[in-house]
Amino acid sequence: MADSMRDIKRRIKSVTSTKQITHAMQLVASAKLRKARSLADARRAYTNYIIETMHMIAGALGNEEPNAFLKPNTCEKDLYIVVTSDKGLAGGFNSGLLKFAKEVMDKSKECAVVVAGAKGLDFFKRRNYEILGSYVGESDEASFALASSIGKAATTLFLEGKVGNVYVIYNRFVSVISQKPTIVKLIPLSRDEMMHKGDEIDTDTFTGNVVPSSGTFGDEKVNYMIFEPSASRIAEKLIPSYIDNAIYGALLESAAGELASRRMAMENATDNANEIIDELSLDYNRARQGAITQEITEIVSGANAIQ
Repeated sequence: MADSMRDIKRRIKSVTSTKQITHAMQLVASAKLRKARSLADARRAYTNYIIETMHMIAGALGNEEPNAFLKPNTCEKDLYIVVTSDKGLAGGFNSGLLKFAKEVMDKSKECAVVVAGAKGLDFFKRRNYEILGSYVGESDEASFALASSIGKAATTLFLEGKVGNVYVIYNRFVSVISQKPTIVKLIPLSRDEMMHKGDEIDTDTFTGNVVPSSGTFGDEKVNYMIFEPSASRIAEKLIPSYIDNAIYGALLESAAGELASRRMAMENATDNANEIIDELSLDYNRARQGAITQEITEIVSGANAIQ
């Protein structure tokens, strides 16, 4: 009985230590999440206006000679930029995204991957995918420098004809309890795709005044607007900026989603630890009560034997 009580006390101490760790991780994730969400919200406003500008320029492209980003090449290899986390303990954040990414990538005739995040890197290495680049160590604190580096690598591969299409796959932050695996085509774009980029404006979480159906510039034609040197040349400069910002947005959305998932996972772990401690405390009290009852019984039996 004494050994049983000592084992229970040891387990209570162990679970209490684990609960302290999970609770601390929950608090850290909550603090970082506030910053990540504010950065994601601030980025959406800029991205939405880039999309609106692309919509406006697309209306003026007409029959102009398309630039390099608007012309498909002959390469059949698709490049996927997959954004995951560096750390675990975030529930199904990575597993759901990687399952989604694998299903999408397996539909391509040929594919390669650029990975942001250690979890994704391990996943694709184990399955022998062609990895053209990896970026590890910044999953919960995204930077525009990292996004620009990934964007430059992707555009270089496309312009050199080594890949034919470039996509980014990431978890879009919908709410603290919901992250949605999302895929966005980056290049090549067509005039029609630029015209319909308004579909990517984030009306679920964006709090600004952009109206996707009409656009910042309204439905009026751009026939009276002069582009210098030309709409095509401006698009050639604007599209790389859009690509970098789209990747930066994916990194920010993923960072916010990772922290939200970790916060929820650690909150659930803390709650489970409290339940286990309550159950073990009840078992300990029962064992202690049984030990006391047994001692009293032995004392009474001894006293009766003396009489």
